[in-house]
Amino acid sequence: MAYLVIAIYVIISTLLLIYSLVEFSLLLNFLFRKNVHEQKEWEELPYVTIQLPMYNESYVVERLIDRIVELDYPKDKLEIQVLDDSTDDTVEKAKAKVEYYQQQGFDIQYIQRDNRVGFKAGALDYGLNTAKGEFIAIFDADFLPTASFLMEAIPYFSNEKIGVVQSRWTYLNENYSFLTRLQTVILNTHFSVEQGGRNASGAYINFNGTAGIWRTACIADAGGWEADTLTEDLDLSFRAQMRGWKFAYVSEIESPSELPLTLPAYRVQQFRWSKGAAECVRKNVRALIKDKRPSFWAKLIGSFHLLNSSVYLIVVAFILLSFPVTLAIERLPADSWVYYLFPVFLCTNVLLLLVFAGGNITFAKNKVWGTITFPFIFISFLVLNMGMSVYMALGVIEGYIGKKSEFIRTPKFNITAEKTRGEHKKYKRIQITPLLLLESLFMGYGIFQVVYHLNHQNIPMLLFTGAFTIGFLYNVSATVYHSVFSK
Repeated sequence: MAYLVIAIYVIISTLLLIYSLVEFSLLLNFLFRKNVHEQKEWEELPYVTIQLPMYNESYVVERLIDRIVELDYPKDKLEIQVLDDSTDDTVEKAKAKVEYYQQQGFDIQYIQRDNRVGFKAGALDYGLNTAKGEFIAIFDADFLPTASFLMEAIPYFSNEKIGVVQSRWTYLNENYSFLTRLQTVILNTHFSVEQGGRNASGAYINFNGTAGIWRTACIADAGGWEADTLTEDLDLSFRAQMRGWKFAYVSEIESPSELPLTLPAYRVQQFRWSKGAAECVRKNVRALIKDKRPSFWAKLIGSFHLLNSSVYLIVVAFILLSFPVTLAIERLPADSWVYYLFPVFLCTNVLLLLVFAGGNITFAKNKVWGTITFPFIFISFLVLNMGMSVYMALGVIEGYIGKKSEFIRTPKFNITAEKTRGEHKKYKRIQITPLLLLESLFMGYGIFQVVYHLNHQNIPMLLFTGAFTIGFLYNVSATVYHSVFSK
C-alpha cells in the first residue's frame, strides 16, 4: 500500500515537473530569442472601430470614454462603439458621455441589446454587425490606454498575415495592497515568459480579451465570436491561428489597467479564466492536434497553453496525498530507492522560481529591489494560490465535464494607488456557499498535519502543510469577511 501511494505521488510529481520544464523552455525563448514583428507606416491610415464592452461599470465608464476620445488618431478614421449591457446607472452615465462627444464631432455610438445573450462575446458580435472598421480595438472598462496606442499598434498590421496585435498590461493599482502586488506576479509572468516566449518561438499566443486589436477579416475567417466558453478570447485566438493567422505580441506597448481589489473579486476572475480554459480544451485541443499546419513545437506549446489551468488539479492532488505519503515514507527502510526521487522533484520548485523571477524582475521598475524582495513575494503568491486551488480545480472540472455557468464580471472601482475605502459597497456581498465548508475542511486537514509534523519534527512537510494551511485560512477568512461583515 505504501508503494502504491508513493507511485501515485510520483506520477503527479512527474506531471508537475513536465509542466515546469515547458514553462522553463518559454523562459529561455523569452530571454534569448528576439520577438521581432515587421512594422511600417501606412500610406493612408486604416479605419478603426473601438469596441467598449461593459456591464454595470458605474465607477469606471466615464473615465474610460474620456480616455478613448483622447487617442491620437484621426477623427475621420475612428469609430467608437459603447456596447452596454448594463442594468444600473451605468446606462445614464454612458449615454450622457456618448451624447456629449457626439456633439464634439466624434463618431461614437451607444449600443444596447434587448438581452445579455452570449455575455461579452455576444456584445462584441452584436457590435460587429454595424462596425465600419477594418480593424477592431477592444478595451474592457477597467483599462486606460495611452494616447499613442493606436499609432503604435496599427503599423504591425502592415503584414497582411497578422490578425491580432496584443499589448502588455500594466497596473494602475499595483501598490494598492499586498493582494494586488501578488496578482502582478502571475500577470507579469504571463505577459513576459508566456506571451513573449511563445510568440518568439512561433507558438500560439492568445488575445487577452482587451487592450489589443483584431483585423476584422481575421474574426470573420475564424468563425466569429462564440459564447460557448467563458474565455471567448482564448477560443477565438486558437481558432484564428489554426486558420493560419499570425499574432503579434508587442510588450513595448503598455496598457494600464485596474487589478481586482478584494480576494473574492480576484477568485471570481481566476475561476472564470480557469474554467474557460478547460472549456477551450474540450473545444479546440483535438483540432489543434489534428491540424497539419502548425509545427510539432506549436502543437506541444499550444496544448500546454490550453491545459495551463489544469495545474490546479495537480496542486489539490498534492495536498490530499501529503499525509498518506508522509505515513508511507515513514514505513520505508532507510536505504529505499524512493529517497533518490525527491532531489529530482525539488527541481520543479527551482524551475518555477526561475520562471516567475525571470518575468517579474524583467518588468521591475527597480531591478535590485525587485530581485531582493521577489523570493518573499513568490512564496506569498504560492501560498495564496494553494489556498484557491480547490475553488479553481472545481472550475476546471466543470469546464471538462461541460457544466455551463454565467459569465460573472470582475468588479472595478476606479481606485488606483490611494486606499479609498468603502467604494465597493455598492456591489452585492459574496454569499457563503458549501464551497466555504469544503475549503474549511482543507484548512482543518492542514492544521492537523501541522501539529503532526511538529510532533515528528518533519520540517519539509511542515513547511508545505503550513503553506497551504495559511492559504486556505486566508481564503476562508476573506470570504467570511466579505460575506458577513462588509456592509
